[in-house]
Amino acid sequence: MSDNDRATSGSPDELRRRFQILERVAIFFTLPDNILHALSRRLAPASAAKGSVIVHQGDPGDTMFIVETGRCEVYVEESPGHTITIALMGPDDFFGEMALISEETRTASVRALEDCRLLTLDRKTLYETVPADSDALIELTKLVEQRKDTLPNLIARARLVAPEQAASTVAIYSPKGGSGRTTIAVNLAAALAKRFPGEVLLVDLALPYNHAALISYLTPTGCLAAASQVPPQNFEEAVLGAILHHPGGMMLLPGVLRAEQADLITVDLVNRAMGILVNAFRYIVFDLGVAFTDIVISVLDHSQRVLVLVTPELSSLKDVGELLNIFTNVLNIVPGRVILALNNKVPKSVVSKEDVIRTLKQDLAVEIDFDGTKPDEAAVKGEILVLTDPKSALSRGSEQLAQIIAGSTAAETKEKKGFKLGRR
Repeated sequence: MSDNDRATSGSPDELRRRFQILERVAIFFTLPDNILHALSRRLAPASAAKGSVIVHQGDPGDTMFIVETGRCEVYVEESPGHTITIALMGPDDFFGEMALISEETRTASVRALEDCRLLTLDRKTLYETVPADSDALIELTKLVEQRKDTLPNLIARARLVAPEQAASTVAIYSPKGGSGRTTIAVNLAAALAKRFPGEVLLVDLALPYNHAALISYLTPTGCLAAASQVPPQNFEEAVLGAILHHPGGMMLLPGVLRAEQADLITVDLVNRAMGILVNAFRYIVFDLGVAFTDIVISVLDHSQRVLVLVTPELSSLKDVGELLNIFTNVLNIVPGRVILALNNKVPKSVVSKEDVIRTLKQDLAVEIDFDGTKPDEAAVKGEILVLTDPKSALSRGSEQLAQIIAGSTAAETKEKKGFKLGRR
């Protein structure tokens, strides 16, 4: 790799381009424009020829690299002469961030797959430019710990051979906001991942605001929406590269990083992504937003199981009742595919379990008892209850749901078809 003059300035066009790149780098989203402009002036340009190694595993370092153009391969040498590729990087991706926070040696090597233009940021420049109490530094520190903790998962995942059967798909939906849907989606995925580590993917399609990564204490740097902007030949790399690895074994694919990216999520995009993902995982769980969009309808229509959350409220019963009618009369989703779960969000409700069953004319598969403030406290702490407090009501309910889904898989395996969105 060759460095150009590490001057702290550049032409107006060059500074404008650097600023635009920094705006797209996930860990800098929270920085105000004046700080981004200051960083733009102090970034150092660099280049890497195709085939050259940019950083070496085991070497010391104090610099982070942002990919401006080109593609890079991140790999780990497990033994002399034996390497495993754990990630692929493209424009606006970054690597080497651990060197900014920790003085530990490089945990992986990075090789240029094409001629690359890079921007470099060293530790001294970062701390001189970004305020010590900045959210960006907090997020960067969190990301460093996240990547260190999940490196073994990345390596293990890279060793996995794609399963012989396509993934079992589970859509989680509630027509009413505040039902606890995302919390249950995260805990269900984590419960399944306890049985099958690295083989369970949660796809956050709760648009326009994604919260699954937030309550899982994960820092996303890529998303499905961003993958729609790459050339077709790099689409698979972009999708797989956006997947986050939780230390508990669950994987997470954010739909968006910013609310305005929601318009990029289309039925066609999800369909293309699923063509890749169904052959890479055992279970795929979708967290779906409340709005009954074409994407939501298509995912519901084509998922093997549909988990519908009910809360003991008259408005929830009315909405779920209408939803079940749509399932039967419009989408042709047979009752056997639907799992009804009652989530008690208050200690005592005037609407009883019996009232719910009688109104909906369908049995409840699982009832999740009121769990006090535990779900909210776990979200604030970045904990997943099924992993940290297995005796909690939410954990027990999630484990029951995981057992229902895992237990039904074997019976359905012979009947499973490829996942393809769009009405049948």
